[in-house]
Amino acid sequence: MDSKSGAVSLGAWEEMLRSARTGRALHRLTVIEPWIERQQIEITTIAAPTGFEGLRAEWFLKECQAWGLHAAIDEAGNVVAERPGRAATAPALALTAHLDTAFPPGTPVEPQRRRGRILAPGICDNGAGLAALLGLMRVMHETGVETARPVLFVANVGEEGEGDLKGMRHLFRPRGTYARRIGATVVLDGPGCEPVTIEALPSRRLKLVFEGPGGHSWSDLGRASAIHAAARTATALLAQVQPQAGELGCNLGWMQGGSAVNAIAASASLKIDLRARRSAALDGLEHAVRRALALGLEQENAAALSGTVHGRIEPLGERPGGELAADAPLLQLVQRVDAHLRIATHLQCASTDANIPISQGRQALRLGAGGSGGAFHTPKEWYDPTGRTRALERVLLITLAWAGAWTGARAGGATSSPPPARLP
Repeated sequence: MDSKSGAVSLGAWEEMLRSARTGRALHRLTVIEPWIERQQIEITTIAAPTGFEGLRAEWFLKECQAWGLHAAIDEAGNVVAERPGRAATAPALALTAHLDTAFPPGTPVEPQRRRGRILAPGICDNGAGLAALLGLMRVMHETGVETARPVLFVANVGEEGEGDLKGMRHLFRPRGTYARRIGATVVLDGPGCEPVTIEALPSRRLKLVFEGPGGHSWSDLGRASAIHAAARTATALLAQVQPQAGELGCNLGWMQGGSAVNAIAASASLKIDLRARRSAALDGLEHAVRRALALGLEQENAAALSGTVHGRIEPLGERPGGELAADAPLLQLVQRVDAHLRIATHLQCASTDANIPISQGRQALRLGAGGSGGAFHTPKEWYDPTGRTRALERVLLITLAWAGAWTGARAGGATSSPPPARLP
């Protein structure tokens, strides 16, 4: 293993595969699958809307500590747990999964089983990723795996909605403790196995605010309405933007305003998500929003018998883009592992927590946590654990190879025994 780039030599790779301890760790993943599923269900039932991840973070912290890791919650709310390496100052591998869900506070979460599937809001995104972290840390603890480099397990905040990647921004902030230590990052987000996100999709989130005089729907008939202006703006925007699959898109994800059915709205708001692979296209989408806002206000104020509506744009967040180089050692390792496990690697572009380290020129990518799922970001979200183990084997082999599994460890099983009550 190259101490700087993290490149894994063929000899080190083959030695790791021959290790009895590696074999035990891979086998153990299969044995504890029922436990991983129970953990996934339990953590999904702990509500964690963006900005309200505290209870879930506390639960995850205790799990990390139970598996022998030094863990703490940082200033941003991330849970950071470390499995030390034999070379304590060597660059660490970070395995991350986001804590938050895309659902507002008060969303009922009652997991149900139906035809081999588990149905619950957030069961995939990101119950699957968090459960994968727990499974990996348990297996490494029970089988006594030791590595040359440290391994960090991070359950981070602020990935969804208006979180603006808060947790990852904090983790990789300039001169931050972990930014200096992390050499490579693997983000576990959602289900699946083959897709590997190496291109970070840029995005901008904007809020359009409309304000007018308000009034009574009859006695003030015809007065300029904030909601009417918002509707005209939305119509003008949708008329300008044509989605292009895999390239760019515009989503009006939230619209609110008014106070009563018989009141002219004094205020209204739109929240818009803009995404494009190229920065020039993203700039073009924002220009379209500004044109639509100007047109919507002009149309409403021209049509009104009295009063005026004003509007403004407020930024909600921006995700930077970037791409992991095709010859990056981390990507080459993933491809080597996939060839060994006969996984058809599928490189893709997406917006994930990996956006932050990739945009900084770091080695980072996103992988699925196995199984399959659907209806993401809806109350009907579902997960099927079939095939999960192969995806976790993939992440385990990547971890052992990158962190430098110490195959010269003393013979035998685990370095210590976990609490019997925790066994499946």
